[in-house]
Parts: sequence; C-alpha cells; structure tokens
Amino acid sequence: MARALSKNGNGSSRRSGAGTTKYDAHQKVLSQTYGAFADLRRELSDSKATVAGREEVLNHFAACADSQRAWLLLEDYFERISLSRKDFPATDWWPRILAARGSTRLEELAFLFLRAHRTPPTELALHANLNRFAEVEAAEQEQQLVRELENWLFPAMPVQSDTPRASLRVVCQPQPDPAAAGCHRLEVQFHLMRPRTGDKARSLREIIELTARAAHEQELFPPADWEFIQWLAADSQAYEAEDLGTAGLALTHARLLQWLARWGHTSRLETPEGKPLQFHGFVAELTPHLENGNQELFFTHRLTLPDGRHHPLA
Repeated sequence: MARALSKNGNGSSRRSGAGTTKYDAHQKVLSQTYGAFADLRRELSDSKATVAGREEVLNHFAACADSQRAWLLLEDYFERISLSRKDFPATDWWPRILAARGSTRLEELAFLFLRAHRTPPTELALHANLNRFAEVEAAEQEQQLVRELENWLFPAMPVQSDTPRASLRVVCQPQPDPAAAGCHRLEVQFHLMRPRTGDKARSLREIIELTARAAHEQELFPPADWEFIQWLAADSQAYEAEDLGTAGLALTHARLLQWLARWGHTSRLETPEGKPLQFHGFVAELTPHLENGNQELFFTHRLTLPDGRHHPLA
C-alpha cells in the first residue's frame, strides 16, 4: 500500500522522496493516468473558486510595482499550489520577472515553470506561449555560447587565494603649467604601500620595474593595481628619461588626455584627499556674449557646457 503523505504543524505537506513536491506528484499522476487528456483533467481537478482565487493573486502580482509586495504575492501563489521559491533553485529568474509588468510578467512566470520542467497551472497555462518560449531558449543558448567563447578567448585573471599585501595609489593634483599661461597640468605621484616599508612615493621607473619580477610581484597586488602597472610598462618607451627617474610625473596635452580617457571613469586617479578624480569627456564651446558694464556694453565670450550652463572665462 502506498504510504500517505504526512503533514507538519502548519498544515503544508512535506516532501516525499528526493525533492519531490506535492505539486510534482499530482502532475505526474494526472499525466500517467489520463495521458492525452491530462490537461483537460487538470482543468476539472480544481474548482472554479480555487482557480479564480489563484487568478486574482496573479493579476495583483502582474500589476504590482513594489518589489517586496510582489515577492509576497508570488509566495502566496506558490503556497496555493503547494510550491515554494526553493523549488526553483536558479538565482536569475526573479530580476527578470520583476523587470516585466502586466501580461509580460505572467509570461515570464510561465516560462519559469517550463524551464523547471513543470506543467504550468491552469490559470497560468494561458500565458505559456510555447513558440515564444522556444525563441527565448534559443536566444539564451546563443548568448551562453558567446559568453563561453569570450571566456575562452579572453580568460579572466586568476582569483587570488591570499589577501593582497601591496597596493598602489595614483595621487593627482592640478598645478599651473609654467610653459603655457592660463593652462594647468596634472602632477601625478605613485604611492606604493607595503607592510614592511609603509606608504612611500616611488618613481615611474620603480613602478615599471615591478613587471620584471612579475612572477613574484603580481600575487602581492590586487588585479586592478596590477592592470595599471602593466599599462604603464607597455607605454614606458614614450616617456622621457627625466620622467622615469623623478618622484612625480607631469601630464600635459595629449598625454594628459590619454590618461584621463583611460582612467578618468574609474577610481584609479585620486586627489590628495583620497577622492576619485573623474573625467566626463565634455566638449566646451566659446560663445560670444554681450555683457552690460557700468557705463556701456562690451563684447566678450563665455564658456558653454553641453548641458547648457554658461561660465565666465575668469
């Protein structure tokens, strides 16, 4: 005789066998017993009131804009069909469902059942478009193949097993350029921190020489710091001899633009206060302007930014 399902204190059925839920067992019995008429029998197995109640929960879930309330509505729906979110172990399905709204959200929920090889309930089967699901599955497999090819062509850096024992800070400070009146240059200093020597300013040559001992030094630095050191070493031939030996580096003109375009959107370049130096790449424009003076009008120019703001040349 088949053993009856036992129930716990809160009335919900326990799992029977290895990970089998009451929902899965019920769907399996219907499919094996009724064969081609299993879908019809599923529609008749629940009362109209039960299906209407679950459909009302789904409608609230489809229109809900609050993420926490939508999560509670989904848990309520799963409980009504003897399932839980633990029955869908993948971690990427909730953001995809939450990003959709209306019938599209219900379609994503139906796809969640199909991906888990579960038959969607009666009220959700209307949104399970099998042709659309096949197209989505094919697109996801193609994207997965592209990611695998990218990882094969450009393998990621190995994860360090130990905590980094050295770090590099690039401290930048604008200074007036003596060679060009009214212009500024960026003074850069490399601060290398080691546990034994502390934080010390190093020359560009000393930073580049770290790559000569790459087998030993690379494991001491975080991957982001070592990427910057390798970038410096790859372009070391373009620097003058006096730039390599001095403690600081002066960036001007095209060299300054190259640094800002490469690292200005990251936190690599820092101010002396430790704040990241950001470069937005705005293109300014000098626009003519008539300014009303004390006695008469005089012609001048203003600096116009892409967002429409104007600044005086002073």
